[in-house]
Amino acid sequence: MKSGSAKNYPLVSVFMPVYNQERYVAAALDSALNQTYKNYEIVISDDCSKDLTPIIVSDYAQRFPDKISFHKLSTENLGDRHFPLLLEKCKGEYICMFAGDDIMYPEKIARQMNDVQQFGLSFHSHSVDCIDDAGLIFGDIKVSRNRVFKGNGYCILNGVPTAGCSWLVKKSHTTFTPSLSFLHDFDMVIRVLMDGRVGYVCNEKLGAYRVTPKSWSRNLNFRNYMTAYINLCSAWLASRMYSECLWLILRVLVRLPSKLISLFKLQIKN
Repeated sequence: MKSGSAKNYPLVSVFMPVYNQERYVAAALDSALNQTYKNYEIVISDDCSKDLTPIIVSDYAQRFPDKISFHKLSTENLGDRHFPLLLEKCKGEYICMFAGDDIMYPEKIARQMNDVQQFGLSFHSHSVDCIDDAGLIFGDIKVSRNRVFKGNGYCILNGVPTAGCSWLVKKSHTTFTPSLSFLHDFDMVIRVLMDGRVGYVCNEKLGAYRVTPKSWSRNLNFRNYMTAYINLCSAWLASRMYSECLWLILRVLVRLPSKLISLFKLQIKN
């Protein structure tokens, strides 16, 4: 997807909510602006940051008005509630999930859209490097091989492959349920893959996921997890996603002992 007019390519919206990421957001935007894919937009909302994040983003939006649209969706912090509002601003046929502290490698969107068109995908993800505060690679989140999966059963039982910054989804199937806290993105993917829609994960590293001491995954306890899964199950029952609820309960029962042990060790360490 490196030649031809941009109009021959489906529009992809880089979905980029930001909050207090002044140290990283310029690098994130630079990586998004450096994509080889022809037809994409960068759609950003700032959720009332208390640092210089909105000033930095505003400067980029002024310098790249044809590529970046910057939205102030509220005068108060919305948390997860601003995700569906930002989604409404996206014009693309496909949504590329991104964050203000992560990095895209130049071929990311082009590689994903090649696969999307080849396999008729509603969801695509890829392996990522893990970077620290300084942007140094210290590990990765990867899959051992490329795989195609139909429906959402695989992701319910095993989790969504790789990090959220690697996900590209079809907008027409995308929805956010803000009340689900840190599981709202997992819920989004499961709903995208309903009704036998096709997903794909590739083992190529097409981006970098930043892990810092403030990362949400480092600050969760057992009660957080159980409350979130109970709320998720309730939301799926309300949506008549009965088979998804059964698979979710099975996942929790299978993984509960190991999760309890890892959380207990984390509490002792802290």
